[in-house]
This record gives sequence, C-alpha cells and structure tokens, in this order.
Amino acid sequence: MLPPPRLLLITDAPLRADLESVLSRALSGAPFDLLLRDKNASDTTLEAVARRLKAILHPAGGRLLIHDRVEIAMKTGADGVHLPEAGQDTATARHLLGPALLLGRSCHETTHARQHLLQGGNYVTLSPVFATESHPEAIPLGLERFAVLRAAIPGPVLALGGIHGDNVHAVLGAGATGVALIRGIFNASDPAAATRHLSRALGSI
Repeated sequence: MLPPPRLLLITDAPLRADLESVLSRALSGAPFDLLLRDKNASDTTLEAVARRLKAILHPAGGRLLIHDRVEIAMKTGADGVHLPEAGQDTATARHLLGPALLLGRSCHETTHARQHLLQGGNYVTLSPVFATESHPEAIPLGLERFAVLRAAIPGPVLALGGIHGDNVHAVLGAGATGVALIRGIFNASDPAAATRHLSRALGSI
C-alpha cells in the first residue's frame, strides 16, 4: 500500500507567477506533497509546470500529484493523480496508472469515499472541515461531523478546508490521517515557518 500524503499542499487557480519560488521556500521548512490543480490551464502549460515542480519537489523529498488529468501525470512522471468527486471512476484511473502511483479523490460524504478506496484508491480528502475562502458557500462539517464520517471510511482520510498549523491537532484527534490545504502555506508571510509548524503539529512526515 502506497503511503498517503501526510501534508498535501494544493495549488489554486490561476497558478501564481511566484509558484516555484514559494514552493522552494516552503520545502526548506519541511517536506510535503503537492497537488497541481488548475482546471483552466491547457495540457501544454500544465505539463510544463508539472515538470518544473517535480524537479523542485523530488530532491526535497516531496511528491507531485496532478489534479484529474491522468495522461499528464503519466507523461510527466508525476507520483500520482487526485480525482474530483465527480471525475473519472477510480477503477479506470487505477487501470491506466498501474499500481505504483498514488490515487486520491475529493469527497464530501462517505459513499464516494468508500467506493474509491475499495476500487484501488489510496486516500480521500474530506471537506470542508472548517469555513474556507475557496468555497465560502459550503457549510463546514465541523469536527464532530467530520469524526462521524471519517469513522465510516475504511482508509486514509485527509482533512481539507480551513486547515492551518493551530488546528491540526484537532483534526488528527477527530481521526484525520493527514491534512490538505492551500492558503495555510501559500498565503503565509514565511512559507518555510508555516511548513515547519504544520510538520511539527503532524509529527514526523
């Protein structure tokens, strides 16, 4: 079984001009995995960015996952794919990727999460745990509801939505395997310090 991400940083669209610089600084604080996500970027653009980011991540001990686009993950030698909740079915994606690459999925309830894991997925994200700027209209699960849903999912679950260094212990206590976030690192004045803080809260990565 491939180890799921423990700390997963997600890019936001459009991809920021200083993405590579911020990524390098953040990785100097602690290793983590990165999910490259930009639904509007062309395949050509995303492939070029993926290759550059992989060259930064791998020497620092991080892994690169591609959002949704299996073909780009395979062409660039990425470490895995993360599927949207209503995206390609897990069994097909796993067949294309083979057993050596990570396969995750975004989930908001237990049915899709259980199906994904039973069909060969390695982990799911469950969101939003807390209020988040990414989806201000979404009603947060809260820790109690997150814990109930997580207990019904037979595999690794990353908490997503409003995650930062000071609430990591709370979501781990509610059963999270790890955490996924965007702004907790990308909007930090000191990305390396933010990553160190998250890493310490999670324990050893």
